[in-house]
Amino acid sequence: MFLIKIYSEPKGLFDEVKFKNGVNFIFGEKDVNDPKESLNSIGKTTFLDLIDFCLLASPLKSHNPRLYAAKELISGYDICLEFSIQERLYVIKRNIESANYPKFGELGKEQEVRIENLKKVLGNLLFKREDYEGIFHPDWFRILIGFYLKIQKFKKSKFTDPIHYIDEMSEADINYIHFFLLGITNKLSVKISEIRQELKKINPAIKEVQRFVEQKYELKNLSDTNSQIDKLRIDVRKLEKAIEKFELGEQYEDAENEANKLTSLIKTLLLDNFQDKKKLEAYKNSIELKDTVIPSRISNIYKELNETIAEKVNKTLKEAVDFRKSLSNSRLSFLQKIIERTEDIIKQRQQMIDENEKKRADIFYFLSAKEAITDLTEAFFAISEKRTQLAELESNSKILNDLLSEKSDYEMTLKGIETASYNFIEDNKDKRLDFYETMLKVYNAIYVENKDELKFSFDVNSKKQKLIDINISFPDMFGKGKNQGRTLVYDIAVLIHNLKQENFPKFLIHDGIFDGMDKSQFIGACEFIMEMSKTNKIQYITTVNEEGTLSEKFGHSDLINPNSIKADAILVLNPNKKLLGQDF
Repeated sequence: MFLIKIYSEPKGLFDEVKFKNGVNFIFGEKDVNDPKESLNSIGKTTFLDLIDFCLLASPLKSHNPRLYAAKELISGYDICLEFSIQERLYVIKRNIESANYPKFGELGKEQEVRIENLKKVLGNLLFKREDYEGIFHPDWFRILIGFYLKIQKFKKSKFTDPIHYIDEMSEADINYIHFFLLGITNKLSVKISEIRQELKKINPAIKEVQRFVEQKYELKNLSDTNSQIDKLRIDVRKLEKAIEKFELGEQYEDAENEANKLTSLIKTLLLDNFQDKKKLEAYKNSIELKDTVIPSRISNIYKELNETIAEKVNKTLKEAVDFRKSLSNSRLSFLQKIIERTEDIIKQRQQMIDENEKKRADIFYFLSAKEAITDLTEAFFAISEKRTQLAELESNSKILNDLLSEKSDYEMTLKGIETASYNFIEDNKDKRLDFYETMLKVYNAIYVENKDELKFSFDVNSKKQKLIDINISFPDMFGKGKNQGRTLVYDIAVLIHNLKQENFPKFLIHDGIFDGMDKSQFIGACEFIMEMSKTNKIQYITTVNEEGTLSEKFGHSDLINPNSIKADAILVLNPNKKLLGQDF
């Protein structure tokens, strides 16, 4: 993918900008009449946002506040980006009003496409490797293209980590993207990511079950729960035996037998009523169950990450909610009949209980001298209560055991993957060294004073979620400029590493990466790209201010200086010539 030009339709929103091979400067020029005037808000980064917008970035305020602020200014215009892949010319046309329906196709043949479909098309068109041994999904398009578009976002971290370049992604997820970019199989990393996702679901479920048991039964852990279950089982067994052995003296034998029969009958009726009441409660709860899923609320959450996924989630949830409402209506009359019938049965059974209780009360009155009433009644109700507690604890214990077992299985799998990771590092040693060699060429061109001091390695680290660390380091790398330098070196190396891929992006955008860096590194990077462009199609696009990156102490290079950069820039902006004509 080689960028050709960007413009608006109709014309007039901003001047057409043509991209070229080599270094493409977006130059912020000082006002000669007022050199103290700020170069902020003249549109350098907004210009890069327009490129990103054409490549299907979200225009929502949460994702791109600058573009959102310019919504009224760009309303009514298509932003058009032309590019080539394998000598075929393509164009993407997108406007802010119908951002979800851009136009795409070969130049002159573009057609409207839904954005989620276009992302897959571009994912395959730009990034599919025919001989890749790992896993690739065209849905990764925005994640992958984001690597080549390092544009500063409002209140976001700035070039702090060359590997974790998307704050919203976990380290386990971002790892398999980098192995894909390096042409190294990412199957192991994808597996790690999948397991981490499952554990992310399981852990809250375990905590919720534990919280319920602790609050209701004051049991702090699974050991206490199992101990209480065993205790209840023993108590139930004892009570059952006590009731079975309940006997009175010989002189009360007839009364005893009658009382036992009545007790057995009452017990059966009470148990039946108890079970039916539970069913009745379930039926009523089923009717009263309200839909708590609000598609728009969940959609807004997902919009923070991806508008397309949010639209899919909203649609799918709405269909699910509509189906549930339809199902509830169809079941309502059926459940009502069952409820009425069950209530009648319970009522009839209760009448039988009352009648038999009266008969038994008469017998117990006769037997009161033996204090049989208290013993038998309390035993029966005690066993009923303990059985209820036992059933609830056993149910939650089983759920907790299953979750803990599943968690243990995943953790065991991760242990196995940790062992396999050492083999992975050894098996991919040659590919890593090939890329390391490319990185050294870039590093040595930019950091002449510390030649060959770059370190690049894959390491197993069980303390990190990704397990396999991709490490990039060189002397004093945690200084502001040096840390940005890690991103500079790594990104350019990835760009060069993939030049042999016919479809991969041939461009790299860095917004303000040289701010705070030594001017010699700026010169070294630009001269390196210029040298590469003599034999390769490669575009390095970067923003440069006349102040900050450039100054009277800029250097002694005849090739790169403020005047030559201005003359060579693809876009020059200043306080009197802003991208969209005004601040926003």
